[in-house]
Amino acid sequence: MGIKQPWDSSSEKAKELKISDFGTPEEVREMAQMPRTVKNREETVAILKQIAKNGNLTSKSGIAASLSGKSIDKIVSEQALHQSFSNMAHWQAVGNIDKLFSNAIEPWKFDLNPRKNNENLENRRYLYAPMEYRGHILPIKFTVKEYKQKGINKRLYSVEAINIDIWAKK
Repeated sequence: MGIKQPWDSSSEKAKELKISDFGTPEEVREMAQMPRTVKNREETVAILKQIAKNGNLTSKSGIAASLSGKSIDKIVSEQALHQSFSNMAHWQAVGNIDKLFSNAIEPWKFDLNPRKNNENLENRRYLYAPMEYRGHILPIKFTVKEYKQKGINKRLYSVEAINIDIWAKK
């Protein structure tokens, strides 16, 4: 994980993920099973508000991130839907964000995007977790913003379902 990757390669890097990055095939099969089936924005928002009440989410790699009202709005926006390859895969990922984030790893570090306002940002982190979707195991990418200001913690910023079957690369 030495050198930082270019800021715009985080979705492309997901193609390099293998089952073994997350655990044994048996462990990954288990962690990729989602407890909730979510079909639309309304169901998802209700679930996210409940999850947010439970406090920070903590990833497998030890990153704790909050899920604020602003984060929820961003994650269920039309723009967020278009980032994922499928609306239904996006709803499933977001509706199970607590389980997915708890299994998320941060295999690479990335530079900040020079085209965005990074004024108050310390770092933008990208984490990945496996999710079973229609017989395939896909990587779900999480973007977490880490702020410079004291008192503002790391915030979950976006979720993206990436159309790559990592099961094929055990």
